[in-house]
Parts: sequence; structure tokens; C-alpha cells
Amino acid sequence: MIKINYYLVVLLFLGTALSAQVGINTNNPQGVFNIDGAKDNPATGAPNATQQANDVAVTAAGNMGIGITVPTNKLHINATNPLRLQGLTAGVAATDPLVVADTNGVLKTIGTLGSLSIPIPAIFRLETAQSDFLSGQGIGGSQAVPMSLVKNSIPGLTYAGNTITFPAGTYQLTFIYEGTHNAAGCTVSSYFIDFPLNSGSTRIHNTASHIQGAASSHGGTVTYATTVPAGRNWSIQLGRGQSGNCMGAGMTLAATSTQLLVFRIGD
Repeated sequence: MIKINYYLVVLLFLGTALSAQVGINTNNPQGVFNIDGAKDNPATGAPNATQQANDVAVTAAGNMGIGITVPTNKLHINATNPLRLQGLTAGVAATDPLVVADTNGVLKTIGTLGSLSIPIPAIFRLETAQSDFLSGQGIGGSQAVPMSLVKNSIPGLTYAGNTITFPAGTYQLTFIYEGTHNAAGCTVSSYFIDFPLNSGSTRIHNTASHIQGAASSHGGTVTYATTVPAGRNWSIQLGRGQSGNCMGAGMTLAATSTQLLVFRIGD
């Protein structure tokens, strides 16, 4: 008799498991499995939005809903600030895709930072004024500008000994200078930057006119967009151009207002 009762219980349990919906805290399960956390779902019909907010439900299609009993995706969460991921490790900006949410809240990837051409900066600044700058250089000569690295958000970019080492990519470089050139007859100052381009360089000139003497303040901005391979080295230098009339004595290159801005703008 004991064996017969045991088998009957097992058969009844299997029959229920194979055919019935399962509800916890509810006799009116929504889908094949439904947990009613607050035990506030109605005895019949579908729960309203407030009642669903504490539910977990699984449909016959295998969709799981949290805070919703009719999920439309494999995991469908309906809540304020619905997702928290703790313990994530740092990704790789060059290769890891970005994740965004569409207008329905569905997560999708849209490519890497590089493929989207989102500007990422590095900032360099001259902290100490350079007197008699370029005094030993003639036309076409250049001198290192000993800048400090203020900010670097570009993964893989390094700076040491006045030399920048670039990761592969497309860049915009903007050199900003300010100075004075106290020399008789000096009214036109000309400078150049040899910007990096693949394995070579491209020379860009900038010329500024000014009065002569102690009040001969002048400055300029030189900008260039370029592509470089991985490991490309480039020294920050400013050269004496060919269109100026300030020969011999050098300029005083101003601190803080002389800067280099580097933006990585894509792969």
C-alpha cells in the first residue's frame, strides 16, 4: 500500500509539472512560471503595472520578465534604473564595441571609439618661458619645446624626453604659441612645425607681423590633421620660418600660453 501511494504521488507530481503553470505567491500565474514578490496579483486576469513591478515571469517562448509579466525579449526588465553590473573590468578602447540603448531600451553595439571618430585629447603645455629661443637657428632650423604632459586620454600614447609615441590612428594636432622678439627692425616673425605623417613629416608655416621692440608680442596657431602608424615617434619642436625678418636674436617663448593639443579622431 505504501508503494502504491508513493507511485501515485510521483505520477501526480509529474503530470502537474508537465502540463501546469507554476506560480509562487499567486494562484494566477502569468506564463509558465511566475513569482509574485508582494503577493498582490489579482485572482483572475492580468496584474496591472504596479502589481507587475514586483513580479518575475517566464513565458512559453522562454522570455524572462522582471517587473513585467509579458516580456518581449529574452530578458526584459521594467524598472527605474533597472540594471546594475558590479565588478566590471576595464575594456580595450581600440577594439571593444560601445553599447547603447535604442528608443525601446534594447541594448545594441555601435562600434569602437576609433570607428566612431570621437575626439580623445592629450594636452601638452610649456611651463617655463624659453628666452633666446631659436637664437642659434637660421632659416629652416628648429629647437625642441620642452612641454609638460597635462592630460592624456589617448590609450597607448606615451610621452618621454620631449617625444610623443603615437598608437596608430588619425589625429588633429594644434600647436599654439605666444612670444616676444625684442630686436631692432624685427616686425615679421615666421615659424614652422614639422608635423608627423606616416613615416615622414609635413611642414606647416605660420607668419605674424608685429611692432618692433619690447612690445613685440606675437603668436599664432598651427593645426594639421594626419595619420600615423603604431609606434610613430615625434618630437615637439618649433622652427624658424623663411618669411620673417627676425634673424639672429631669438624670441622669448611664453610659458603656459604655448601649448600643444593632440586629438585622436579615429582609426
